[in-house]
Amino acid sequence: MGSFKRSMLLDTKRNLWKWVLCGVVLAAGGAGRAQTFEVSPFAAYLRMGRAPLGSASPESPQDTDSRLKSAMGYGVRLTWNPWNYYGHEITYIRLRPTFQSTLRDTDHPDGVVESDKINLQEAAYNFMMYFMPRGERWRPYFTAGMQLYQYSEPRITDFPSGSTRHYGGNYGFGLKLKLMKNALVRLDVRDYIGGKPYDLTFKDAMKSGGMMHQFEGSFGIGITF
Repeated sequence: MGSFKRSMLLDTKRNLWKWVLCGVVLAAGGAGRAQTFEVSPFAAYLRMGRAPLGSASPESPQDTDSRLKSAMGYGVRLTWNPWNYYGHEITYIRLRPTFQSTLRDTDHPDGVVESDKINLQEAAYNFMMYFMPRGERWRPYFTAGMQLYQYSEPRITDFPSGSTRHYGGNYGFGLKLKLMKNALVRLDVRDYIGGKPYDLTFKDAMKSGGMMHQFEGSFGIGITF
C-alpha cells in the first residue's frame, strides 16, 4: 500500500510539472503574440514627380501642358508582425491634388490654363524588414511593395479621358518609436513609382506612357495589440 501511495504521489507530481510546463509555453506564446497587430492613422505630404503627363489641348499639344501638384493627404496602415524582424502591411491613402492643364484652340493660341482638384486614392501592400526585434523601443525598418492608384476625372473643358487606374511599386524607410505598452509613433519616407494618369496626347510619342514618381513623407500614431 505504501509503494502504491508513493507511486501515485510521483505520478501526481509529474502531471503537475507537465501542467506547469504547458502553462509556461502558453504564456510565452501569448507574450510572443503581444503587439503583433498595429493600426496606424497618419497624415502625409506627397510630392509629385515632374514626368510629362501630356496634353488635353485640342490644338498644338505640348508634352508638359498638364501636371499634378503636390498635396497633403491622410490614410491608415494596418500592420501584422508575426515574426521578430519581418511583417506585412496594408496602406490606404486619400488626397486631393490639383490637376492643371493648358488648353489651346483657334481663339486662344497661347493657351488657357484650367485646373481642378481630383480625388486620388492609393492602396498598397508592403513587406516590412525591421532592424530591431519586436518589443524594442526604437525599430527602424526598410519596406518594399506594390500599389494601386485610382484617379478621378478632372472637371476640365472637353477633357479627353475619364477616371483611370494604374499600378506600380514602392520602397522606403521608416522608424517606429514605442511611447508606451500599446502605443507608438512612426515616421515614413517612401518613393511610389507607377503609371502616368490619364491617356493624354503627346507631341513626342516617345514620352507617352512611362512612369511617374510620388515621394511621401508621413507621420502616424499607432495602436498595438
